[in-house]
Amino acid sequence: MKYMGLLLVYIALSYQLAYAKKIYTKEYITNPHQSDGFGSQFQSIIAAVVYAELNNKEFVYTPFSRMEHNYQNDPYFLAKKEQCINFIGNVELNKEIYNANEHIKYKAFFDTNIKICANSTALQKIKQIFRANKNRTDYFNNKNLNIAIHIRRHNIHDNRIDGTNTPNQLFLDIINQLRILYITENPLFHIYSQGNTEQFKLYEACDIVMHLNESIEDTFIPLVFADILVTSASSFSYTAALLSDGIVYYIPFWHKPLPHWISVHELLKK
Repeated sequence: MKYMGLLLVYIALSYQLAYAKKIYTKEYITNPHQSDGFGSQFQSIIAAVVYAELNNKEFVYTPFSRMEHNYQNDPYFLAKKEQCINFIGNVELNKEIYNANEHIKYKAFFDTNIKICANSTALQKIKQIFRANKNRTDYFNNKNLNIAIHIRRHNIHDNRIDGTNTPNQLFLDIINQLRILYITENPLFHIYSQGNTEQFKLYEACDIVMHLNESIEDTFIPLVFADILVTSASSFSYTAALLSDGIVYYIPFWHKPLPHWISVHELLKK
């Protein structure tokens, strides 16, 4: 019996050592620390998860620590973003024991390998996690073809002009072309942007709903769930498009489009 006890102790220790060896021999990566906006940070997270899968590494999630665009100094601002992406409770959290590496190269890897990243299991898993705590009917509960258009305009935290200066005429041309293309499907356009109503009077129409200065969550989530999404030159709507299962019309941006997205330049040729 005494040998049986020693054997059980030996087996238990062996398992512990094997587990420890497994932890320390794996290479763990995590999303880089950032302080910019939600779209850019979520894009980095998505790119890091996909990078880990395609390079045989383990991803562990580092929660948000800082983020721009908290205009009202909301103490729950970051918590709301965590609930939005839904990683906590669904993805392994970064712990000191993992000694996880973080890099800024994940987005570049995603751009360089856009086709394989678009078809990765990791991206599909992120989409499922994102949708798990949300209902599309909270945003679209009609029988229309819901078309979301993100118009990036300047805000008090902006440090760049690119993307905020896309002409209104381009968006109006896109809307008119989509009206023609989807005329039989009762399209309803939802414009998501920032600013005052006077700046958007030229968009007023019976088939257009304006969503101005809404929360990040109430802007990002419907961009993902829309039947059709028109992106802006912005990481915010670009990242929403990564999670979309709808049709995506892409305004050229420095991050590459997924293979099935349609350039607005191709749309406007029709």
